[in-house]
Amino acid sequence: MIDRDLTPERELLVQLQKGNRMAFDILYHRYATRLTIKLLQLVKSEEIAQDLLQEIFMKIWQMRGTLREEHSFAALLYTMASNLSLNSYRAAVREQNRLMKIKGSESYTHIEEDIDFAETTKVLNYALSTLTDRQREVYTLHKLEGKTYKEISELLQISHSAINQHLQLANKQIRAILKDRLPDLMLSVIPLLITSCLK
Repeated sequence: MIDRDLTPERELLVQLQKGNRMAFDILYHRYATRLTIKLLQLVKSEEIAQDLLQEIFMKIWQMRGTLREEHSFAALLYTMASNLSLNSYRAAVREQNRLMKIKGSESYTHIEEDIDFAETTKVLNYALSTLTDRQREVYTLHKLEGKTYKEISELLQISHSAINQHLQLANKQIRAILKDRLPDLMLSVIPLLITSCLK
């Protein structure tokens, strides 16, 4: 019998691999709120965030047989959130371009073509390499692995204020490098690209 509150996540993942619907529902309710907050930070739309949330867990159910309990389920969810958010952004850009082309706007530009994602990833990785060891460690844990301040604090034995300071300095450094090396990159998509490209 699965207990909604007490069953360890590893056991839930084992049961999910077997197609246990209750295990799936429990994992959904454990992560839905946190994942929605993450998605809202990325797409800035409650409607899109909810659609992506449902898509993520639909994919989780479809791939349940390949899940491994020894891997971080949270990290998998946040990676999927980042990838789907970026796909959503690209689709929105394509639609915007299509509508502008239909209207015959002289100011029409292919925004997506201006973003060389390979080059962007290269610059983002360079920016990450310029951080101090501690800044990079905290940034990676929080931004790329989706760990909370509490989890990072317990893992690294540092205070929440120290974590916040490291993140602020890291964000400032990364943004400065992006603005210098990718001047045409829209500032509004920097947070999304940082989360999606730096893996």
